[in-house]
Amino acid sequence: MKKAVMIISLVSLLMMGICIDDVLASSKKNQPSENYLTFSFVIYPVSVGYKRQVAHSFYFTGNVDYEGSNGDLYFQGGAAYMIPRKFWIFWFYGGGGWQFSRNHGYQFPYLTLGTRVWFLSWEVVYPLLRGEETGYRFGFSIAF
Repeated sequence: MKKAVMIISLVSLLMMGICIDDVLASSKKNQPSENYLTFSFVIYPVSVGYKRQVAHSFYFTGNVDYEGSNGDLYFQGGAAYMIPRKFWIFWFYGGGGWQFSRNHGYQFPYLTLGTRVWFLSWEVVYPLLRGEETGYRFGFSIAF
């Protein structure tokens, strides 16, 4: 468990170092938006997420997932790095964070990979704990 937390911390520090404006060359037309609000209800569980830009292509993230079958609310908080270049119509990002449960408290760290295309978003959440299932999100994304 400590090893996974250390890996996530090191990846987060690496992402912060990569995000410095002077390191990356980019034009205004290829800049991702500063804020994203996502609504995922196509794939279970229902989820609402928010990404806030804190540095060039570096975002703090937060998600709230509701799972009705066990009546639990999951909170995920972390960081993500959005590649500052658009690939055809896709924006790709990756990151990590920690998941908490309303009923059980701290659960596990996770890694996430995702993409945005127009007003849609797709995200895969990979828990760094054995026995946990990989999570998926697909839904709408609003950039503002």
